[in-house]
Amino acid sequence: MELYQLKTFVMVAGEEHLTRAARRLHASQPTVSGHIKALEDELGVNLFLRTPKGMILTQDGRALQAHAEQVLEAATGMARAAELMRGSVRGDLRIGINTEPESLYIPELFDEMARNHSQVTMHILQAMSAEVPERLEKGVLDCAFVYGPVVSDRLFAVELARFRVVVAGPGRWREKMLKSGAAGLGELPWIMTPDDCPFHQLAENFFKTNNIQPQQVALVDKETVIRTMIQAGAGLSMMLERDLLQRASAEDEASGLTVWAEQEMYLPLSIVCLQSRKAEVLQQTLFATMTRIFHERS
Repeated sequence: MELYQLKTFVMVAGEEHLTRAARRLHASQPTVSGHIKALEDELGVNLFLRTPKGMILTQDGRALQAHAEQVLEAATGMARAAELMRGSVRGDLRIGINTEPESLYIPELFDEMARNHSQVTMHILQAMSAEVPERLEKGVLDCAFVYGPVVSDRLFAVELARFRVVVAGPGRWREKMLKSGAAGLGELPWIMTPDDCPFHQLAENFFKTNNIQPQQVALVDKETVIRTMIQAGAGLSMMLERDLLQRASAEDEASGLTVWAEQEMYLPLSIVCLQSRKAEVLQQTLFATMTRIFHERS
C-alpha cells in the first residue's frame, strides 16, 4: 500500500464524502475513488458503505482508521526529522491575518524568517476570524490568526496573548461617557459587528451582564471603518485597548475617541491550523517563531 492511499482513506473518513475529500486533496473524484478501491482490494475488506448522502465507515474501516493515522503521523515525523537533519526549512506558507499586520508583528516575523529560514516563502492573506476554519479546511490557508476562544476539535491553537477590550466612543461624548456607568452606555447608539465576530459575542455578554438593550445604528465588519465611524460621532463600539494605545499620539485630543474601561473584558489572540497538520515542520517553525516574538514584545 502507498502513503497517498492512506492519506486519501483518512481524508474520506473525516469528510464522509468523496467530493469534499477530493476538493481538499486537490484531486479528482475518480482518483480519490480509485485510491479507496485499490486500498480495499489490497486489504481485503470494505472500508466504507457507499450511500446517497456520502461515505460511511464500516466497522472494519473504523478499526483500521486509527492504524492509518498512526502510519501517516510516523511518516510526517520522519520527514520532520529529515528536515531538522538538513538544518533547513523550506516551502510556501499561507498565513491568514485578521487585523493590521503591525498589530500581529508581521514585519518582525518576516525579518526573523528571512534571517533564519530564508527558503520559506510566506503569503499574507486577509481572513476574518469567523472565516478561518472554512479556509483552513479548503486548503486556502495553512494557518491563521484568530480572536476569541477556539472551540473546534479540528483546529490546533496556540494562544499568543490576551488583550483588554474597552468601549470606544466619539471624543465629543467624553464627559457623558466618563460619567456613565455601564448601564448609562446602553442609552447611547452602538456600532455592532456581525454575529460570528468575537467582538460581537463579547459585546453581547457585556449587554447581558449590565441589562442593556442596545440601539444598533450600524453593522460593520472592518476595524478601520468602525474607528472612522466612531470618530465621526456615529456611536460606541468594542475595540482593543492595545490598538488604541498603539495609535495614540500627542494629538490624542484630536483623534476623536473616548475610552471607557470601567469593566474588565479580555479577548484571546491565537494562531491556528488544522489538527491534522500541526506536526508539519513549517507549521511548527511558524508557531515557535510567533510565540517567541509575542513573548519578547509583551
